[in-house]
Amino acid sequence: MPERLIVYMLVVPMAAAIVAMCLHGFRSIQRPVGSAFLVANFLVCARFLYTVCTATDPQGRVLVSQMGSWPAPFGITIVVDPLAALMLTVSSLVCLAVFVYSLTQLDDRFAGGFFHPMFHLLVLGVQWSFVAGDLFNLFVAFEIMLMASYAIFVLGTTRAQMRQAYKYVLLNLIGSTLFVTCCGLVYGQLGTLNMAHITQIVQDGRLPASSIPVITMLLLVFGAKTAIFPLWYWLPDTYHTLPAAIGGLFAGLLTKVGAYVMIRVFVMMFGGSPQVTAVLTPLILISAGVTMFLGVLGAVSMHSVRRILSIHIISQVGYMLMGVGLGMSAVSGLSGGAALASRELAIAGAIFFIVHNMVVKCCLFLCGGLMIEHAGSDDLNKIGGLLRRAPWLATLFLIAALSLAGLPPLSGFFGKWVLIREGFTQQQYWLTGFAIATSLLTLLSMLKIWSYGFWSPPQGQHVTRPHYRVRTVGGIASIALLVVVALSMGFGASSYMKVARLAASTVVYPRLYVDAVLGKAAAPRLAPMRPSHASIDGPETSGHANGLRGETRLAAVDSVETR
Repeated sequence: MPERLIVYMLVVPMAAAIVAMCLHGFRSIQRPVGSAFLVANFLVCARFLYTVCTATDPQGRVLVSQMGSWPAPFGITIVVDPLAALMLTVSSLVCLAVFVYSLTQLDDRFAGGFFHPMFHLLVLGVQWSFVAGDLFNLFVAFEIMLMASYAIFVLGTTRAQMRQAYKYVLLNLIGSTLFVTCCGLVYGQLGTLNMAHITQIVQDGRLPASSIPVITMLLLVFGAKTAIFPLWYWLPDTYHTLPAAIGGLFAGLLTKVGAYVMIRVFVMMFGGSPQVTAVLTPLILISAGVTMFLGVLGAVSMHSVRRILSIHIISQVGYMLMGVGLGMSAVSGLSGGAALASRELAIAGAIFFIVHNMVVKCCLFLCGGLMIEHAGSDDLNKIGGLLRRAPWLATLFLIAALSLAGLPPLSGFFGKWVLIREGFTQQQYWLTGFAIATSLLTLLSMLKIWSYGFWSPPQGQHVTRPHYRVRTVGGIASIALLVVVALSMGFGASSYMKVARLAASTVVYPRLYVDAVLGKAAAPRLAPMRPSHASIDGPETSGHANGLRGETRLAAVDSVETR
């Protein structure tokens, strides 16, 4: 597939947003047109995933497009490697399922007007985040995604929504300001914002010690967007106020974009620096343990379906953060290839878990919306008997809930198993204990919803919405699609794990990525792709802080002139 076609992953959602805006006022036309664009978007993303995962030439596994023919690191670079392609494909599928669900579930005050163009702009921002090849364009993609989410967040303008919208917008504005400030500081110190070029600088051992505070600030930026401890306070009170379709979209995508960026930045870009890993790895591992355990304790204590699911987003993010920390850590008792293999497996487990959580968490939010359709409430004290009233919903919810809890052979088990095994391998026993306890408490909270909502007799008088049986048909179809994907991840875990390991290898061994973006001239400067006896500490660093800015800029110019 020609690399210039990479831009289609941005053109399709952008065109969909423009067309939807032009069709404002023609809602009956917006819906089929939007569905057609989302199907086309999924097919394009799936095609790129197939291309990068089946390429016989290793160079074909990373597709690069330089906008305006400006060579990296001076121009805008769009990169599709196995990690980006996997995230693009799954996110496009989630968006398609949510859109179909919204066609019958959202009232006109939500779905009318500007919902459709804002939905496609959100898709554009998410996909741009996955393919951005430099930090500034990652910032631009974040802003597109966040501005669309602001507009979607206040659709309907209920009192509860507007009260939480101020918190959501304020926190993200602060995070965006900090992000662009960090971009300026990184450029001032390294002379570049291109991810491949920064990776090359780190691999060469030319990262100055003065950049560590800036990198730590980036951890705060992405941590706030991912909702890790102690930056999670905004999420539990926010998502439960949204309609189920919008809550499922946000739960399936937004925090997962943050997790993806943390893998890209802290493992691929800065994971080769012993100074950075020494500072950030303990912070990430501690935050992972506290995030997953306190998050699940909060979920167990709640008695509302949407609140339980909202807080579970936090606890599940802890597993993703655990994989990032294990992928950065210096492995005790291992050396050389064994240590690198353990780091690769940890990142593969995190990637597998992110993909699983995107599908399952969105599915559970959509199930929560249909529970409200059938019972008029999601308060577990006021509902019950839904097993007889909605048997299809009960079945789909149970499969998704057990998958989230990690029962074998469902999808949640395999990601957790890899992370827990690598936690033991790296002697992170306390963190592994938290991961196991969190999984057990997750099962308890899911069984709580099942017992009160589906199994127990009806509580009180069910107040259903008009025509709820017609309204739930599209919802059941969307949920069934996501459940089928989740089941395929469980029963076909080996195939999914192969893709996850391929994606992890391009992150842990970044030579292929850098070589594809910067050209062949960059290859001699990097460590071998899979070193057999390399030290886990990475390249030695010795006094490169002085004069680094000038050296970096000259290296960039030399690279371009050589090509």
